[in-house]
Amino acid sequence: MQVTEVEYIVQWAEDNRSYEQKYKEQMCFHMCELFGVSHINCGLMETYSVEHTAQKLKELCGRAGSLVIGVEPMPYSGIPNVKRAWEIVKASECENAKIILDSWHWLRANQLIDLCVLEGIPADKIVSVQINDVYERAYAENVLRDESMHDRLAPGTGCGDTAAFCRMLKEKGVQPRAFGVEVISDSILARGVEEAARFNFENTKKCWKVPGRRF
Repeated sequence: MQVTEVEYIVQWAEDNRSYEQKYKEQMCFHMCELFGVSHINCGLMETYSVEHTAQKLKELCGRAGSLVIGVEPMPYSGIPNVKRAWEIVKASECENAKIILDSWHWLRANQLIDLCVLEGIPADKIVSVQINDVYERAYAENVLRDESMHDRLAPGTGCGDTAAFCRMLKEKGVQPRAFGVEVISDSILARGVEEAARFNFENTKKCWKVPGRRF
């Protein structure tokens, strides 16, 4: 099994970072070297100004060296949507600062599946893509993260139109270094690892058979 992505660096925008977070960051760098991975998934729960966050991202990118830092926007985080993520990545002025897109986060941020949302963002600034699906009704805002961590759906089995999400990225010209299925679901996992893997795999195949080149 090939490792294609390493995660998860957090709290990187704090002025006084804890020893634990510094150690975790170094572990991520080491894992990339060990497994031959070229990018790291990073999130930020805390909310800071674009200027402050961009500066801290620049510092993180400097520490990362040749590794790409992929910023993942999440609706319940300090980087809630793609627009905010691009403002920060652009302001950092770092070649190795890029964006990770997840269809669950995309939809729960109430973003249209439309190229206009990605307007102005170079296709090569999207380093990784994760797909899944959503229920028609979201959890309440104050517990939205619980839905993300326990109640996602397999691609194409909800109301999120995962296939359209994939087509949008193809039309944009996105060629991610990693294209993954991230179905975090207690109910699907309860079927057993083998059945959960089969179920997610079979449904994913239906979604990414878009006309022309696949990812």
